[in-house]
Amino acid sequence: MSPTRLFFTGNPGETVTELVTLHNSSNKDYVLSVNYKDWKRELDGNKVYFESGTLKNSNASWLSTLENTVSVAAGATMEVLVAMQVPEEASTSEVTNSMLFFTQLPTQEDKTTSSSTGLGIITLFEFGLHVYYTPAGNKLKSLEITNIEEIVDAASKKAAISITNDGNVVNDATVEFELINTDTGEEIKLDPISISMMPDTHQVVEFILPENLAGNYLGVTIIKMAGTSDMRVGEKNFSF
Repeated sequence: MSPTRLFFTGNPGETVTELVTLHNSSNKDYVLSVNYKDWKRELDGNKVYFESGTLKNSNASWLSTLENTVSVAAGATMEVLVAMQVPEEASTSEVTNSMLFFTQLPTQEDKTTSSSTGLGIITLFEFGLHVYYTPAGNKLKSLEITNIEEIVDAASKKAAISITNDGNVVNDATVEFELINTDTGEEIKLDPISISMMPDTHQVVEFILPENLAGNYLGVTIIKMAGTSDMRVGEKNFSF
């Protein structure tokens, strides 16, 4: 399935469309239902799902497809037109979001196979796409580092980077973190972490620190935002 995210932009009262391509590489025909949900990220970046229309910034009710079910034959590729009707009263500044799901419907063969095994279990799959609507005038891409701190628990030591999206568009970025020993100059670079944040949201990105650290270190965080050379840098002194 491609893409995995749909980005709509427009103005109140407009209808805008995007195409989703479904490819069935198996030797079995599939029938998929189309449904919608709301979602948001928690502070740690994990997604939480809700019934459509639950959240304030939901655009699930704006979405539609020509049919509520889609049939994709074995080895075939199908394009699904997704339409978004932006309400006349929609905000001209607020980014909204939802999830579009394609969920496999069980066939008679699936039900027969389940009954013959005696387990009564049918395994089905589901694909989800993030859907975003950004008002046409929103152009500001910005993230800010609001805090850097050490977190110690029974399992490990971590560096926690608090980030706020203070822009007005969805922002994809890579967060990097390294430690520099202020006595020896030794550098320890940790694996970068990718994030995607809605406007006016906050996220804490945690890096697990190496074991047996000792001495004084300067922790340096660099946030590189996609689509721009602009970046953010934050520093904090650590003593282990």
